[in-house]
Amino acid sequence: CADADWPRRGLNLQGGQLPLALLVPYLPERADGRPWLLNGNADLVARITPAGNAWRGSATITSASGGLRNSARSRSDLVGYRDLKLDAAFDPQRVTATLGAVFNDDGRIDARIATGWDDYAPLSGEVKVNTDELTWMELFSPDIVEPTGRLEADLRLAGTRAAPAIGGEGHLQDFATELPALGIALREGDVRLQAQADGNARIVGRVRSGDGTLDVDGTLGWRNQDTPLVLNLRGE
Repeated sequence: CADADWPRRGLNLQGGQLPLALLVPYLPERADGRPWLLNGNADLVARITPAGNAWRGSATITSASGGLRNSARSRSDLVGYRDLKLDAAFDPQRVTATLGAVFNDDGRIDARIATGWDDYAPLSGEVKVNTDELTWMELFSPDIVEPTGRLEADLRLAGTRAAPAIGGEGHLQDFATELPALGIALREGDVRLQAQADGNARIVGRVRSGDGTLDVDGTLGWRNQDTPLVLNLRGE
C-alpha cells in the first residue's frame, strides 16, 4: 500500500508477502539460457521525501526464506537463504546499503556498500562470505556439476564507481567437482584469492585430477568488463 502527502510528508510504501518472482523481468539473461526460477516472498517498508530539487529516502526489505532453482523439476534450491535483511538509504549526494542473510542452511553472507551517484564518486564496502554449500557455482559455469568444499572470503571494495578496486582475500578449500564435458573429476582443491595493488585480485592454487595435480592461476577484476574472471589450468 502507499500513503502520499507530497511534498509535505513525502511518500510511504509498505508491502507484505511480495513474491520474489516479480523480480524476474528485471534480471539479466543467464549465460546458460535457463530461466530464473525464484521462490519465496519479501516484505517492504520504504519512505521517500523531497530534499530541495532532489529526493532522500530509505527502504528495508526482509524475507524469511527463499531461493533459486536450476529447473522447474529440481527438488532443492541451487541457492537458498533465510533471515534476509536489506537496509538502504539515499540522499542527493550518497547511497548506502547493508545486507545480511543465512546462506545455504549454515553459511553466512554480510555486505555493506556506500557510494555516490556519479561515475567518480568514491566507493567503499565489504563482503564477507562463509559457506560449505557451493552448488551456486553452477550458475557461473554450466560445465561444473555438484561442486563441494568450503569458501571463506573477506573482500573490500574501494576506488570509484567507474573504476572499482577489490581488496581482501578469499580461500576455497577441499574443493571437488566434476566436468562431464571434459571427462574430468577434480578433488582436494585449495585456491586463494589475493588482492593486488592495481585493484584486481590474483587467483592461485592447486587441485588434483586423476593421478596428477593441476596448478590454478588467474585474475578477478572489474577493470576489464569483457573478461572479469580469467582462469588458467596447468598440469604436472
